[in-house]
Amino acid sequence: MDPLPEYKYPPVIEVVCGVQFDPLPGFQSVHLGQFWQRVRDHYPKAEDRAPLSDVREMDEGTTAGAELLAELPPLRRVFCVDATGNFLLQVQPSRFLSNWRKERPSDDYPRYTVALGRFREGWHTFVAFVREGSLGALSTNQYELTYINHIPEEGEPYPVGIERYLPVFAWKSAQSLPFLPAPRAASMRLQFALPEGKGRLHVTVNHGRPRDDGKGLLVLDLTARGPARPDWSDMEDWFAMAHEWIVRGFTDLTSPAAHRAWNRVR
Repeated sequence: MDPLPEYKYPPVIEVVCGVQFDPLPGFQSVHLGQFWQRVRDHYPKAEDRAPLSDVREMDEGTTAGAELLAELPPLRRVFCVDATGNFLLQVQPSRFLSNWRKERPSDDYPRYTVALGRFREGWHTFVAFVREGSLGALSTNQYELTYINHIPEEGEPYPVGIERYLPVFAWKSAQSLPFLPAPRAASMRLQFALPEGKGRLHVTVNHGRPRDDGKGLLVLDLTARGPARPDWSDMEDWFAMAHEWIVRGFTDLTSPAAHRAWNRVR
């Protein structure tokens, strides 16, 4: 197969590598602080966040939240953030995630190998923390990989201008009658099966006007999610497959004009 597509100036603003596992029975709120102390040299800032709901990829192609009954309220999620603000770890009793995020316009995407390396290092640290603290047996059930892209409006305003970047949104050729005016808002969700029953690729498209210059912003989110072996022995293979599907899928969905704008090098 051909090498993966590559862009000199990709529009990616965040990459998230994550693993979900059965809730740890011995995990308490104090352990969030203890884990942060373990990684504090590399992630000196801690932030409390609301916990994420557990989700499972279903056979029929939908996702379902896991409902758990417990005597105690759900524990918070903690962000462990590095000094630059670009890298962070997310920890809660059933999820571990590692993010790279673009905080400043001058921040360059460090490439996937760097983001994956941070995730791998953080996960190994977390596994050791759980074992040494006798917090319960780790049993992984799902992986996830997310790429979030921000595409600023250029030329024709969004949402009609979305077609310049995503040909699947073709408003100009979609009308049977010249009756409706240009839409004021648009969103789209697509779903694709990953090979060999390894999950699904979810693509969401939204646009808004959060920029200071009043121009629209297209948000293109690609998330691969799929089952994990309980001992996470298939982790490396799954993330390699998911990364390939996200990169090739992103290129397949976007236009040659967009590729030129992002300086595609292969």
